[in-house]
Amino acid sequence: MKTKRDIDELIDTIKIPSDREVEAAVRRFEQRLRRMKRRRQIIWATSSAAAVILFGIIFTLLWTEEHKSVEPVKVAKTVKVENKVVVPTLILAGGNSVNLKQENVEKTIHESNIRVEENHIVYDSAVNNTREIEYNTLVIPAGYTYNVTLADGTRVTLNAGSRLKYPVEFVGDKREVELSGEAYFDVTKSEKPFEVSVSDSKIWVYGTQFNVKTSRENTVETVLVEGKIGFRSPGREEVKVVPGEQVSYNATSGNVDVRQVDTRYATAWMDGVFKYQDKKLNLVLEDISAWYGVEFELQTDITMIEVTMNLNKKTSIEEVISFIELMTNCKFIKERGHYIVNK
Repeated sequence: MKTKRDIDELIDTIKIPSDREVEAAVRRFEQRLRRMKRRRQIIWATSSAAAVILFGIIFTLLWTEEHKSVEPVKVAKTVKVENKVVVPTLILAGGNSVNLKQENVEKTIHESNIRVEENHIVYDSAVNNTREIEYNTLVIPAGYTYNVTLADGTRVTLNAGSRLKYPVEFVGDKREVELSGEAYFDVTKSEKPFEVSVSDSKIWVYGTQFNVKTSRENTVETVLVEGKIGFRSPGREEVKVVPGEQVSYNATSGNVDVRQVDTRYATAWMDGVFKYQDKKLNLVLEDISAWYGVEFELQTDITMIEVTMNLNKKTSIEEVISFIELMTNCKFIKERGHYIVNK
């Protein structure tokens, strides 16, 4: 039977990890956990070496389990599209995909009313109302903007991470397109109404210029530059919007808000700049994510942080991140191709 002295000597040989060592070990396994204050009470057992060892095992298991229950909040992920592309791509009605940056692209399309110019695809009008309606889809990846002139003469500029589905010819009594992402519309006036389906909402256009943007936080923002539009969300009456107004719709809450804005900030992306005034940081990161094709993971709440900036889109992602860090006191840690955001 071991004496008290033997037990004391055995206890002295057992290394109890310090707080710093425990934290370092846990970070290696749980690198994405939120920072949080931890309160731990250590009870030293002296009755036997077995009691000391047992306590160490229980402490480690409980500490790890506590932190496993905390899930980091992920936002501003790279835009996901059905067809993963790295260059502007046209998906034809039959399902074939066309790289719009390749040489002799028109020979690949085999459509008489489609012309491909520099950073621009044009649909020539072909009046034939008996033809069955066919849809093309234009997909724009990170790092690009692209223009399309529809068969009625309407011009659309698509931002990075966007997708537009539209008829090759407008057949019937209305003109309707579907958008995800962000686009600027310059709609040709016509007796046929022009409709933009975005998320679960519709925008009725009466010959006008406007910007539409969907957010990964389930919102739609429409800013009217010129003319008149009507905005309708599910279960609500149409809201008439006049130039200089922005209508914001939150699909989660159902709220619709209309307010005066400076339209220059809504359309700055077409001039190749990130331009914001008191814009929420989480929404700014969505734009940066879409343009650079990077992913951000939030481990802190940034929804109350606002950013004012004016940076050229040719600026490197590293310089953009450094600028935001200086402005917000947030820390961006690059890890395996994405950024972890902490304070």
